[in-house]
Amino acid sequence: MLQNLDCSSFSFSNNQIFATCMPLPVLNSVLHWTYYPKNHTVDIAYRHGGVTDSDWVAWGLNIDGKMMVGTQCLVAYRDSSGEIHAYTSPVSSYATLLTEGALSFNVPRIEAEYSNNEFIIFATLQLPAGRTSFNQVWQNGAVVAGNILAAHAQSGDNLKSFGSVDFANGL
Repeated sequence: MLQNLDCSSFSFSNNQIFATCMPLPVLNSVLHWTYYPKNHTVDIAYRHGGVTDSDWVAWGLNIDGKMMVGTQCLVAYRDSSGEIHAYTSPVSSYATLLTEGALSFNVPRIEAEYSNNEFIIFATLQLPAGRTSFNQVWQNGAVVAGNILAAHAQSGDNLKSFGSVDFANGL
């Protein structure tokens, strides 16, 4: 389980180093980041273990709410051609299909990788002005019928995968 590891000792395949990390309480996930106050950006790596390459994973910030609706997501999965696909998806309803779309803030870089039953999403976020503390949501589910993402489970830890993060204070 990722939560039991000292997240600061994790070695990324691209040798990237992050200043802060936070094991997330459910769904075998860890968030790593480096915050740059001068330009109000954050480089993140979201790790989600215990999944297969026929699953999807997502992590995002909910700027105005606490749960799924309103979340600005980063999504990754292995597409029908075998390539890892990483993209942004705004969540506007509980019936979302995590379709690709622009977020309410800029994401100049997003990419992902998969190995050893773990997806890692790397991204740079230009945070909304004047804030460093946000609600975060993370999730996983199955990929079905090629490139269609099925809804995540509606029970257990999948309904507990939310919390807060403060990029400036490391909380």
